[in-house]
Amino acid sequence: MQASAVGESRRLKWEPSARWGLRAALASLTIAAAVYLLALVAGADGVGEWMRWTDLALLGVSSLGVMVAWARATIEARRHWWLVMVAFAGAAGGALWLAAGASTWLHERWPTPADLGILVFLGCMIAFLVRHLRSGDRTTLVVHLLDAALLALAVTFILWELVIARGVGDMNRLTLVTQLLVVLYPALDVFIASIVLLLLLVDRSPARVLLFVGMVSLAVGDTMASAGLGDATTAAVSVSSVAWVVGLVCVVTALAVPAGARVTARRPTMRRLMLVHGPVTLGVWLATWRYMINDAEPNRTTAVLGATLGMLWSCAQVANHRQSGNWAEQLHENIEELRGAELELRQLLDDLPEALVVLAKDGHIREVNANTVELTGLTREELKGHFLTDLFDPADRRGLVDLWRLMHDGEPMVTPTLRFVRPDGTHVLLEADANVPVRDPDRVVIVLRDVTLRVAEAVRLERARERFRLAFHGAPTGMALSSAPGGVLIDVNESLVAMLGRSRDDLIGLTVEDISHPDDWQRNAALLHSAADNEVDSYRIEKRYIRGDGGVVWARTWVSVMDDGEGGSLAIAHIEDVTEQRHNAERLEWAATHDGLTGLPNRFRFLERLGAYLESAEPGSIAVLFIDIDNFKVINDSLGHDAGDQLLRSMSERLRSVVRDRDMLGRFGGDEFIVMLRDVSGGYDPLDVAEQLRSEIAQPLTIDGTELFVTASIGITVSDREGVTTTEMLRDADAAMYRAKARGRDCAEMFAPGSHDATVLTLRTTNELRRGLERGEIVPYYQPIVQLGNGHLVGFEVLARWRHPDRGLLGPEQFLPMAEETGLIGELGAAVLRASLAQLGQWRSSTSRFTDLSVSVNVSVRQLMSGHLVDVVAEALAEAGVPAGALWLEITETALMADVKAATVSLRDLRSLGLHLAVDDFGTGYSSLTYLKRFPVEAIKIDRTFVNGLGIDPDDSTIVEAVVNLGHSLGLSVVAEGVETPLQLTRLREIGCDRGQGYLFGRPRPAALVEAEYSLV
Repeated sequence: MQASAVGESRRLKWEPSARWGLRAALASLTIAAAVYLLALVAGADGVGEWMRWTDLALLGVSSLGVMVAWARATIEARRHWWLVMVAFAGAAGGALWLAAGASTWLHERWPTPADLGILVFLGCMIAFLVRHLRSGDRTTLVVHLLDAALLALAVTFILWELVIARGVGDMNRLTLVTQLLVVLYPALDVFIASIVLLLLLVDRSPARVLLFVGMVSLAVGDTMASAGLGDATTAAVSVSSVAWVVGLVCVVTALAVPAGARVTARRPTMRRLMLVHGPVTLGVWLATWRYMINDAEPNRTTAVLGATLGMLWSCAQVANHRQSGNWAEQLHENIEELRGAELELRQLLDDLPEALVVLAKDGHIREVNANTVELTGLTREELKGHFLTDLFDPADRRGLVDLWRLMHDGEPMVTPTLRFVRPDGTHVLLEADANVPVRDPDRVVIVLRDVTLRVAEAVRLERARERFRLAFHGAPTGMALSSAPGGVLIDVNESLVAMLGRSRDDLIGLTVEDISHPDDWQRNAALLHSAADNEVDSYRIEKRYIRGDGGVVWARTWVSVMDDGEGGSLAIAHIEDVTEQRHNAERLEWAATHDGLTGLPNRFRFLERLGAYLESAEPGSIAVLFIDIDNFKVINDSLGHDAGDQLLRSMSERLRSVVRDRDMLGRFGGDEFIVMLRDVSGGYDPLDVAEQLRSEIAQPLTIDGTELFVTASIGITVSDREGVTTTEMLRDADAAMYRAKARGRDCAEMFAPGSHDATVLTLRTTNELRRGLERGEIVPYYQPIVQLGNGHLVGFEVLARWRHPDRGLLGPEQFLPMAEETGLIGELGAAVLRASLAQLGQWRSSTSRFTDLSVSVNVSVRQLMSGHLVDVVAEALAEAGVPAGALWLEITETALMADVKAATVSLRDLRSLGLHLAVDDFGTGYSSLTYLKRFPVEAIKIDRTFVNGLGIDPDDSTIVEAVVNLGHSLGLSVVAEGVETPLQLTRLREIGCDRGQGYLFGRPRPAALVEAEYSLV
């Protein structure tokens, strides 16, 4: 693959050139010289031996010719080069037969192999040249070949008469075939040379010159060989041998050099006529002299040559006549085309949009177009032949003559504007633009343009400029003229000079950017570029300018962009001072977007800025902190609103000291502040910032001589997703803040992804809970309470359940906290109390088995502190007809300690009704034994968290035993909650616990199941 590529590269690099021709010539001569050197070494003697060595030399040169022709055919990929290769192959074959002595030429027994080889060479060369002569015009080809044949036959006739016939001697001793061959070989050589000679008249190239020389040399060799047929002398043989070798060397060399142009149809030249018909005339005179004047007897060959020459001459005349007819037709067609071209040129000149005048070298008018006739009002006849200067006013003629001289001298000249008077008396102004054609410098083309309107327009423009100047400098508002879009000030008026406090000289040359506030220039530059790019015609902008003293001027600016008439753009600006209006608007805007008490951005401004940042910020880079002052209402109610305002102002200052400048602090309303933190996705943790804010708020504060300790609850949310809105951010931060409140205040809480769903569920549950109370969906469930000593049932703890129409049965943990938070716990507790007492009254009246049983109902801290609980309980007992001793109210330890004094009063009032009181979830709060002793309670209930580890966890067992002992020491009954295993029951009995409840004794059940279990129905 690589070798073939190298060969291909070498083949492509081989091109016919003088260098390759030299190489072919040297190679050919080297072959011939080597053969003759071997002949000398071999001691060649005699004509016959030297002829054989000559044949060997011709064989070598012909073989080289085959190789060169093959290379040329491969490069150019043209079939006619294969004819050359076959020609040299025939020559090599003939030479081989002759060198081997197997054949002779010019033999009576014709054709011999040697004759065939030579005829193949000559025939293929003629076919090659005929193929080369093809140009698409058959008549030209026939004329060329007939002229070459006529020339060749005339030369052959002369050679026959002067050389060959004298050398041969008596022609009668030769056969007709031999006589023909004696003439045929030189004739074919001369014919090929004639074809090439006529080609040299078309184009002279190295290949044609070498081919002509080679064929002439071969003709000389063949002529000498034919002449020596009768008696071959050493001189004749030497001349023939040298001529043949030189001829083949020249032909081989011609194959390696560039060829000339192909023959084209041309009119016969005198040189060609003389070249062709000169030898013919010479042959005719020679035949006349010998056979007519000297009465010599012609032989058959002479007769044949003469007849053939005459026939060819006749054919050539016919061909030339036909070619002359073609030339006449073509000349006629060319004349018609010239007439058409002249007409088209005239139409083209008339169609040109400008008036053209063609002047001769002396200045008179040679041609004009239709526009010139229309422009001047004169006819073509009135214009042509006159001097151009005669058309214009005498006052302008001197200037025209000077311009004419400058133009012919090649010096620069201005385009003159000339006044021309039309025949109808109207005056026009003509602008003359002169051009000297490169191909014909003796002619001058003048372009005339009517510039009357343009000059008038220029006058009007100048007047308009003067009016503009007066209006510009006299305008009461500031005006500036600048380049666009560069913004370089070209001119300013006095109003702008006074507005900016600078001199006119100082302003001109500055750019609009130099006098603009840096924060406003980018916006102004973008608008100016748009106007300069023709995207807008004008624009308006309010921006700030820098005065000479460094002050700032707010101005309303109208900018219009116009063409400067030179390919550029100008900007004209009207500048109105609106500094005072701007300040008033800023004050109004500040009042509308800021809190008047603290000076912080208000809710509207905060949400606006937050929304803008959320649109461009990456997810997770914006955080919102919602801050609520704890117990602010207490401070406001106790110290007054003035103290509350001072507190809010102080808090705003403290918050400002923590928040960065790039962040935003705002007052949301009341005692609520809100903070937006930017770029929190890195090491800037919003939880750390919240802790700093909380710590700063917690610092003691003195207002009106009173030292206050204030805390705050903070909710935090982060823009953790694409497309989050301001509403969602505030909602999430607010939800997180309420979670912080629920945790006990004075803390920061991060929003959890599920908090919103939980909040929505809480809100929905709260709304549904209110309707559920109205529809009686809150029902009591009853869990047995057992006397541990004997296992007897002593009562039931009442547990609230919600029979939700969509969500099914809900436990207390799913709605009681919401009832507590929303204030529905009082209504819910009263409903459960009345329902459970009514059910107990029904059971007591229906069977004696429940006569001594009691029910235990839980009371929330809100119910306990409401002040209405005593009345509600009394009414419920009365409605159910159940004695007060059958009711136990359970209050959590935490509820009792919320307000000890109020709880004590409320418990004593309840106890006065005759019901029983118990402390629920004992051990999980922070009650002291002193307070416990003061409360009128009769029982304590051990929380299930301690009972779960009873008998397994030593700590839980110890706690339960201690609580039981404590309760007994205080004269209280002890009830264990969450009893679920026999081991727990055994241990409770061992330590002396009084009562127990739990899944071991029974799960909470509705009244129907309790009745079915105890066979009450």
